[in-house]
Amino acid sequence: MSRAEETKVTPKAEAAISRYSKQQLITANRFVAADKDILAVTLDNDLTYTLDEAERAVQAFKDREVK
Repeated sequence: MSRAEETKVTPKAEAAISRYSKQQLITANRFVAADKDILAVTLDNDLTYTLDEAERAVQAFKDREVK
């Protein structure tokens, strides 16, 4: 595949990834109650997130050192 063909494929692949608002993620059955609480405090109301980004946000919060 040529370099030009690679750049044509990338935007299509990115467009196929679903993005969700903070409220949609909080109400989703995919997350348990504790994870929904974490999403509520870590995600921005004005942004959208992929499921992977939301899961990473939850994991990053859980991995933080307690002060």
